[in-house]
This record gives sequence, structure tokens and C-alpha cells, in this order.
Amino acid sequence: MDEKAWERERAGRDPMPERRDRSPGRREQPPAAPDRTPGDLVPTGRDEVPGGVTQIHEPGSLPVDPETPDRLRAWELLPDDVRARTLEKAGRSLVWWARVYADGAPFAVVFGDRGLCRVEPVYRGGRAEGQRGERVRVEPGSLLTRSFDARPPRAGVGSPVAPGRPGAPVERLVLDPPEAQGVLGHFPLGVQDFLQRPFLAGRRTVTAEWYYEETVERAHTDLFVLLCLSTDRHVTAIEARRTLERGATPDRARWHALTCHQARLVAR
Repeated sequence: MDEKAWERERAGRDPMPERRDRSPGRREQPPAAPDRTPGDLVPTGRDEVPGGVTQIHEPGSLPVDPETPDRLRAWELLPDDVRARTLEKAGRSLVWWARVYADGAPFAVVFGDRGLCRVEPVYRGGRAEGQRGERVRVEPGSLLTRSFDARPPRAGVGSPVAPGRPGAPVERLVLDPPEAQGVLGHFPLGVQDFLQRPFLAGRRTVTAEWYYEETVERAHTDLFVLLCLSTDRHVTAIEARRTLERGATPDRARWHALTCHQARLVAR
């Protein structure tokens, strides 16, 4: 993929045992307009984040499709030069995945310390022919990484309290697609707050993208999940692994890793 394929540069945009795998989200079908990535303009500069309580979501279902390639197999469907160029644009990779549309055409999302990159197929005559990349640059010095306590609540201890001042109003976002609420709801409350809070100061329609792999054992289920929330001004992301005992509810899961990232993006 030559430099012309990375053609979206508008101030901040730079033309860029039993295993069940699925990478769900908004992209089940080929895009109607593959050269456009949705987003919302938000004010530039240092945004003042409200001090209310972020909305807490309930865990939703995580359907799986064993026929869907996992992220490694989907990544390998992209040409070598496309993969190399994407990694170069993203910088040090923090969260990444690839998957395929219903027609088998691969696409990828890579969030690194230099930018949030997306690679989409280019359609001509109803068929995928080549790829087009896009990068939204990370504002230098704005990247924040935080690891969260992965231990489940202790028996006999009341439910954890959502971050924020007692009596403060609930600050709500519009997640697009709305199914992202069910994915976000699997994470502990502090993680949900960390991932949502940067968006509260701007327009609150947020693009959500995610990927997961589930491995089912006799006594438990292992989950590997990636989630990225973004507007034109902010991005947050998480990579996490958990174990859920058979019959247990998601709030009793054992999280082995919860690594979250926040960054400001260079506004277009």
C-alpha cells in the first residue's frame, strides 16, 4: 500500500481446548462508504471534564462464531506492505485487532503511541480491491496508561460504588453502536469510568469498536477482550483477560489483566 492509500489527512488525519472466536461490533457487513470513518467534532484545547458519575452499564451477551477468523488469521489476510505501513503509522502498538467482513475482506484497527489507525477495504464494482488506511494522530505527551485491580469483590462486601461525588448527576454518552454498552458492562466500575470520562466534555456520541476471543473449559470460561472508544478529539482503549467460573455472574470474574489507555487526538 503506497502513501496515496493513506490519503485522509485533515489537520490530524493521516492518509492510513474448545475455542470460539469472534470479533463483534458495528462492522458485520462491508461498509457502504468505506473511505469514511464516523466521528464527532469536539472542542480543541484542554477540555474540562464534568465531575459527575459516569453511566454504569450492565454486561450483555457475547455471541461467538467459530467460523470467524481470529485476529491473527485476519491480520495475515492483509498484504505484508499494508501491515508494515500500518504498524509504522501507529507507532508502539497498545491495542490492535483485525477481522473480516461478511464478504471475507479484512480490516484492522491499531492504536499506538503515535496514532489510531484503521485499514479498510476499497470497493469497486461491489468487490474489495485493495486497502485504504487512515491515521488520527495522538497529541504528543497526552498518552496515559493505567492498570486496574483485577481481583473480584470479596464475599460479604457490598457492591462497589461508581466513581464520582455522592449525589452527582449521571453523565451519559451515546455509544455507537449501542451494543457496545453490553461489552463495556463486563468491566469493573472503575474501568468503565476511566474509559468513558474523557468524552464527557465534548459532544457525547462516541464510536465504539471491539474484539474478543472466548475459550470454554469444563469448569470455567476464559475471555480475551479489546475495546476502543473514540471521537475526533479523544481515544480510550483496553486490553483485558478474565476467567469466569461456570455458573458465576460477570461481576464475580477474575481479571488477570486490565490495561487501559487514554489519549487526546490532534483535532482536524
